[in-house]
Amino acid sequence: MPTIDQQALRSLLSDRAEALDQIAHLTAEVKQLEARISELIAPADRPVRVPGFGTLRITAPSVSQRVDPDALRQLIQSLRETGQGQLADEIAACTKPSYRDGSLRITPEKPAA
Repeated sequence: MPTIDQQALRSLLSDRAEALDQIAHLTAEVKQLEARISELIAPADRPVRVPGFGTLRITAPSVSQRVDPDALRQLIQSLRETGQGQLADEIAACTKPSYRDGSLRITPEKPAA
């Protein structure tokens, strides 16, 4: 089993934490700028074209629905258990797998209490 260079890992994790802090700061700054831009264009109540940047518009609020995968699995199981296997199979056939590549996951340590 290869040895892991703990010092290099600590250094990289420290650099990562610094970068995440910078990203958080920049994200907050972008949100503030976008809020101010929204305030400026809202009274127009129409798309506003800004040469060199594009068209700005305030979109209407919306709600999207999604299926809860756990609830769907429970429904399919319940239908099968109550003798409605054909209906359960039809519903199950409407689902499709989604694939994701493996990636690094970092779980931060919890501070000692």
